[in-house]
Amino acid sequence: MRTSGNCFFLIFRYAYQGKKVCRVFLGVLCLSGTVACRDGEKKRAPADDLVRDEIKNIDWNDVDRYPLFEECDENSSKAEQKSCFESHFVNYLYTGMNEHHIVVHGTVEDTIYVRFLIARTGEISVAEIESPGLWRRKVPHLDSIVCSGLEKVPKPYPALKRNIPVATKYRLPLVLKGDMEKPRRGRTSPF
Repeated sequence: MRTSGNCFFLIFRYAYQGKKVCRVFLGVLCLSGTVACRDGEKKRAPADDLVRDEIKNIDWNDVDRYPLFEECDENSSKAEQKSCFESHFVNYLYTGMNEHHIVVHGTVEDTIYVRFLIARTGEISVAEIESPGLWRRKVPHLDSIVCSGLEKVPKPYPALKRNIPVATKYRLPLVLKGDMEKPRRGRTSPF
């Protein structure tokens, strides 16, 4: 009996020490996991710093490629892309506005500025039309004429920044001319 009692005591003793070993082992494992996580944070911090620095270095007021119409060459220089876009845009806008016949008495030549937004999808919307008071008095519905002309402009390809489509804002001048000496002669479009 004594032998079996000793055996029980030995098994209990090793089992108790086993629990102690397990506890120590789990403690070491948790501690090493904590240290490993801290090392990961240290390694990730420089990557976060690189991203922050890269974002600071991006010129958010300039695009890599201007919006383009089908007729414009995407491989041309930025200056040529901008010129092509602006000239085609103004021509499309004038063509759409010429459908409206406006009677203007006297000679009037002035410039209005159209601020518009081209979305990442290429959709164009008017943000603001800056026109002198003279045009507002002589042609009160000028804003709606510009907006209807804008509807005739085909959808351009959006501007790109790092090969990602981005929204852009533009402010383009439109020169409006009205030349009529006598009101009875006929109608003249200022566009």
